[in-house]
Amino acid sequence: MFRWRPAPWLENQSEEKSEKIRKRYRILVEGEAVPAPIRSFAEMCLPRVVMEELRSHSIVKPTPIQMQGLPAVLSGRDMIGIAFTGSGKTMVFALPILMFALDQESKIPFLPSEAPYGLIIGPSRELARQTQDVLTQMASKLADAGYPEVRIGLCIGGMAVKDQVDSFRRFGVHILVATPGRLIDLLEKKVFNLEICRYLVLDEADRMIDMGFEEEVRTIFSYFRGQRQTLLFSATMPKKIQNFAKSALVKPVTVNVGRAGAASLNV
Repeated sequence: MFRWRPAPWLENQSEEKSEKIRKRYRILVEGEAVPAPIRSFAEMCLPRVVMEELRSHSIVKPTPIQMQGLPAVLSGRDMIGIAFTGSGKTMVFALPILMFALDQESKIPFLPSEAPYGLIIGPSRELARQTQDVLTQMASKLADAGYPEVRIGLCIGGMAVKDQVDSFRRFGVHILVATPGRLIDLLEKKVFNLEICRYLVLDEADRMIDMGFEEEVRTIFSYFRGQRQTLLFSATMPKKIQNFAKSALVKPVTVNVGRAGAASLNV
């Protein structure tokens, strides 16, 4: 079973030292009780196989968004991540969602046709496929090392609905990567529900809103039951996204490593 806890020296790290690290790496933060940033993946106390998988892809040192984003997400906080493509933001939600799914599976194994524990929504099929590939590869390495199997589902247009439905109903999925339109279609058909979903990622939220998906995303929110942890990633933070974030997240930590230096969010 995996349940993350910060290393003792991180828990005891002074805010002054944390601010020095953030300033050095140009990390801007907002929010209450922001967790201390990490400076190495070793400080996260992740399973050895995860560390080996990162090294195999030449990922040896966390990027600024990972330094502050990973401890915030693993601590269970809602988070707004302002970061551009290539910043390493995918790992900020991919690693925690896998760890949470492992923890859940070890407690109560999922049953076929059961709802996802984690949901990742993006604006395009291409982004959804890329995200699924990252998660599937790491989940496979964990399974090979003896950890419980974590199943990753893909819910996008352009694929036969029947194939997706059959897969979900036969095996169930721990983590679902989706685009808004197809996701709503399958929710309305009651192929699955979001009653036990506790982890929501909105990736490239600015693109989703610009493409006119805000109403669809809010409709998806209505299918959730109970508390959830919500992460929102965006390259920019215009007023429209700020207002959206205020309604979607609860006392978030904001981590800004974007070149644009987005405006103060006050959310």
